[in-house]
Amino acid sequence: MAEAKNTTDSRPGLPPPILDFTAPQPIQQRPGQVTAGWQMLLGAAWTASFFAFAAVWKTSQDIGISTWWLGARAQPQSVPIKIIPFVLTIVIGLAAICNLRRVALISLAGSLGVALIAVFDISRSGGLAAIEFAIAASLSAISVGAFTGTYRAATTV
Repeated sequence: MAEAKNTTDSRPGLPPPILDFTAPQPIQQRPGQVTAGWQMLLGAAWTASFFAFAAVWKTSQDIGISTWWLGARAQPQSVPIKIIPFVLTIVIGLAAICNLRRVALISLAGSLGVALIAVFDISRSGGLAAIEFAIAASLSAISVGAFTGTYRAATTV
């Protein structure tokens, strides 16, 4: 006599077990890229610098002393000039998030660019220039630190 099948179970059949399961291969990092921790830290630092420049902009408006890249209230700079610090922070932040090769060096060069922005504000508004220099100094410190987490090419013996 044939065995009766259970017809009350409406679930579809389970797939066959995977017998030859191999673990996924780890992502190979290329020389010049940074570790995941430094990648996140660089991305966070450049994101924070974006908001720091927004704070400089707001402070400039509140105290009535303009930076060179904003211009005076009577003669404001054009929009492409006003967004220079923001474009710089976004581009280098994206480079950090995408973990481009030599991102630590790119970040260090970007922090020097931020310092260059601050140089032109020394004579106009020393206090705002000091804030911009502080932004540049913090970015350069993080960029120099990121060199410790940079992958190097393997040496062959």
